[in-house]
Amino acid sequence: MPLIQLLIRRSSTAFALCACLLSASPVLFAQDSSTVYVPVNRAISCPDSNLGPAIPPAPDRSRAAVVVYAKSLDAGKTREGSASGEVELFRLDQHMRTERILFDPVEETVVLPGPLSYEDQQVWLNAGEGRYDFTDDSGRFSLIDYGLAGSSANGSAEYVELIGGHTSELHKLDYTSCPGEQPDWQLYARELELKHEDGRGVARGAKLIFKGVPILYAPYFTFPIDDRRKSGFLYPNFGQTSDSGLEIGAPWYWNIAPNQDATLEPRYFSKRGFMLTGEYRLLTRRTNGSVEFDYMPDDRVVDDNRFRYLVEHNAYPTRRWNSRIIVHRVSDNRYFQDFGTKLAETSLQFLRSSGTLTGVGRYWDFELMIDDFQILDESITPQNQPYRRLPRLGYRLDRPLGQTGLFFGLNSELVYFDRDIGATGARFDLYPNIYWSRYTSWGFIKPSVGMRYTGYDLDSGSTSGNKSPSRSTAIASLDAGLIFDRTSASGDVQTIQPRLFYLYVPYEDQTDLPNFDTGEFTFGYSQLFNTNRFAGSDRQGDANQLSLAVTARHMDGVSGAELWSLSLGQIFYFDDRRVQLEGTPSAQENASPFLGEFTWHLWSRFSLVAGMQWNWDQRELDVGTLGFNYRGKKGERLRFEYRYRRDRVDQFDLRAFWPINERWRVLSRVNYSFADSDMLEIQGGVEYESCCWAIRAVVRRYLKNRDGDYRDSIYLELNLKGLTSVGNKSQQLFRD
Repeated sequence: MPLIQLLIRRSSTAFALCACLLSASPVLFAQDSSTVYVPVNRAISCPDSNLGPAIPPAPDRSRAAVVVYAKSLDAGKTREGSASGEVELFRLDQHMRTERILFDPVEETVVLPGPLSYEDQQVWLNAGEGRYDFTDDSGRFSLIDYGLAGSSANGSAEYVELIGGHTSELHKLDYTSCPGEQPDWQLYARELELKHEDGRGVARGAKLIFKGVPILYAPYFTFPIDDRRKSGFLYPNFGQTSDSGLEIGAPWYWNIAPNQDATLEPRYFSKRGFMLTGEYRLLTRRTNGSVEFDYMPDDRVVDDNRFRYLVEHNAYPTRRWNSRIIVHRVSDNRYFQDFGTKLAETSLQFLRSSGTLTGVGRYWDFELMIDDFQILDESITPQNQPYRRLPRLGYRLDRPLGQTGLFFGLNSELVYFDRDIGATGARFDLYPNIYWSRYTSWGFIKPSVGMRYTGYDLDSGSTSGNKSPSRSTAIASLDAGLIFDRTSASGDVQTIQPRLFYLYVPYEDQTDLPNFDTGEFTFGYSQLFNTNRFAGSDRQGDANQLSLAVTARHMDGVSGAELWSLSLGQIFYFDDRRVQLEGTPSAQENASPFLGEFTWHLWSRFSLVAGMQWNWDQRELDVGTLGFNYRGKKGERLRFEYRYRRDRVDQFDLRAFWPINERWRVLSRVNYSFADSDMLEIQGGVEYESCCWAIRAVVRRYLKNRDGDYRDSIYLELNLKGLTSVGNKSQQLFRD
């Protein structure tokens, strides 16, 4: 029995050879860690298309008992022994079957002269015959068929040699994830050498066949077979756009150190020329950073060199302190219009670079920051360009005063603003306040009173007026609400929460103050309870107003999920709002637009959201939104969003992903602006997916600049499941 146990312990390494190959090679075989282990079932020919084969780690078998079944056993300490007749060996998840085993206790060799089969929770394999020598950890197994448990991934090899316990050589092998005798794709190799100590595999004479057509041949390439990263070329990328032509890229991965790596990708655009793209990453215990760059020495379309670089660095020197540096620059204003891949990039108005130091305590937080901007939108005049802040210091405090329920709050800021045109100088903003807060199961109340001071020290050459203007303003508010809830006969919970917010800020003339970074908030539901209608410290709005709001909710009594909610609110003004931005007259309305927000989860797979702002004085809609989202049982996705803002925005966005049958799916997106009578983006595509491969083709047209120019793109991606994906991926249709 000890020799049989030794056989299992040693030969399991040989039998797990294919598991090592299949599970450890991220280049050849992908896996989904979310998949639950499925017991061995070779009848599974087409697993769930959304899940890749999961290969769980092998259990610790070192102390497990070995159970051997055989019709006859002939063993001795010094002579050759054998076990024969339906021999089966079991240990935990391992199971081996054969008709005969010969073992020599002196030479420490094992011979399996006939066919054998082996399986565990990772792999299964069949072999014609095998031999293993324990003295030098070497052996040979011939006529091998293998496969992944719970998956259609399978292959064969003429023979495999195990050398010194550290190297495996497979000869004349093939691999596919397709079921059947004639797979749609298959990978062949003349020889595959696995160097387990180095974590590296070497393939010679590799050829990839798809639908009977050779699509890739590699006389020699290497790849990792475990978690250790390895330098080398990755799979190529290709795409097509109307303004850049055919694009081909060949990325190369450089494993610099365990905590550093880089990717360099030479790219060729048929209409523009060559570009080099790169990314460098660094990770330490307290820092992480990256550098991205694109460089095109000669863009034939514009006859100039083009570049982009982005540097990011984060540091965490202590538990309470961290720093962040971002430097982002491009060669010219039209860079993203020519090379951007989505509307969010082509519509950028500026790039922001910044450096920040942040500290957080129990009752306080601190920030030191500097930033700068590169203007990309040519329509932004020099007078409207953002200021550089060199630097900005911010400190906030929110501390309880004993057990009285009183709190002391402090918001403070010191900034120096710099720009080539306009007033420049320093601004100091200080807002201490005291508030009392009481929350109960039936409601809450929070009165607050404070004084806000803002002072300036302007540069003498940037303004002809007062060099040291200032403003002091009292701020008083009362926030209170009630909570009414009840449980219905069905067990559902219904709540109604009325709320009022009164704000008083006396008028203070601020026309002599500069405006460095202040604009008016976009009016919305949160503005009902804000102490200032302006974002930034250059203006503090005067106020004598009362906000009234109510929120109703209906929640499922079993799951606690919200079935629907409705929020209504409005501000009532008792005085005109005299503090305004330059060129804006005083606001004399008696009430704000009426706000409404509604959310309805009609079914678990369907939800609807609607919002509106109704202007009573002008009897028209200021803002309107409508959207719904649907998720089908078979993967159907449908999302619709309509957005309206009077005189500014009037557009809808419709996205759909719809399976036609088990293999075919269509996808589409339409983003249209009624205000401009123009299409912002339109795309359509089709997907085909079988058990072992999938292909996606998407055609996309989207607006790339304010001049009305469009970019037409074609995305084509081929995914050979369990092997690789080639081509360019299309933009993500849904973001949850």
